[in-house]
Amino acid sequence: MENKRLFGLVCYLHRQMSRENNYIFADYGITPIQLNALMFTYVKNKNDEKVCQRDIERHVNLRPSSVSSLLSGLQNSGFINRSCAASDARTKYVTLTEKGKSICEENKLLMDKCDGLIQSALSEEEQETFKNLLKKIIAEIPAEKENQ
Repeated sequence: MENKRLFGLVCYLHRQMSRENNYIFADYGITPIQLNALMFTYVKNKNDEKVCQRDIERHVNLRPSSVSSLLSGLQNSGFINRSCAASDARTKYVTLTEKGKSICEENKLLMDKCDGLIQSALSEEEQETFKNLLKKIIAEIPAEKENQ
């Protein structure tokens, strides 16, 4: 009998789609979690929103010390700049450098390519059904605790 574990199939799909992404960006010395933080900052900055370290902590679901270390690595590699808020030196704002923006734009192209693969495998009706099913599953996942 065929293994019908849907979770296993979802994990397999994720690994396959992530493998190429991780391989490409490893050449830049960027880990998947660092790329995630860069993309979060990229999207927010593109929408003229300021990003502080606390926002990234919530987004990647890591402790402040881990995010501080992650951001230090990105800053030392020239992908981001950090600056203190004028009103509170404890608040650190994160902005992308041109090098950081370039990586994010390259990642967006790769995501578009992966999305194209999914779209070419499914009809428009199947894509809509797939999207609705994913949203339904996501809605069932318990919300993250605010202060873990």
